[in-house]
Amino acid sequence: MKKSICFIMTLSFLSINIIAQEISEKDNSLLDNFIKSKISIVKTPIVSDTLAKVFDGTFYKVDAGFSFTEQMSYCSGDIFNIKDGALFVLEGRNDSMLTLLSLVRNDFYLKTASDVKAFETSLDKIYPISDMNLQYKQHLKLANKWYFIRDKFFDSKSGYIVTLDQNSKITNISYSMEAIKK
Repeated sequence: MKKSICFIMTLSFLSINIIAQEISEKDNSLLDNFIKSKISIVKTPIVSDTLAKVFDGTFYKVDAGFSFTEQMSYCSGDIFNIKDGALFVLEGRNDSMLTLLSLVRNDFYLKTASDVKAFETSLDKIYPISDMNLQYKQHLKLANKWYFIRDKFFDSKSGYIVTLDQNSKITNISYSMEAIKK
């Protein structure tokens, strides 16, 4: 529902810009100022010692909201990372999470139980698990891949798949609705 509202809002902004050529500069400025006064951006640092052991940079959750009534509505919460003066937008959970992979520290390896726990805790900070899915949370290793399970999808288990090289260095991170099929 909120994503639909955000989509409608975005289309509204685009249509205002498209027809802005027919709107007087004074009216256009008045509309822009009103819309900007109704938009809210909340930036929250994601702070964790464990997160700093696994990933480079500083993570932030950014929520964009708007209010045309007396109540603020937030569209979504995106995760950003700032590393060496560059801004990275973390992708949603999908088949290949190259941005997240690029932020893994060069000196981090998934060799020991404490490394696995640190990685899992970091995932929890960046991509929190809902309370109703906590029952599915687990991790296991099969061949050269670690599976960090976060949910159930029909008869399969959903979660992050972390591929390792022969030295336990992370070479790929992905998310699959059917990470482990029954």
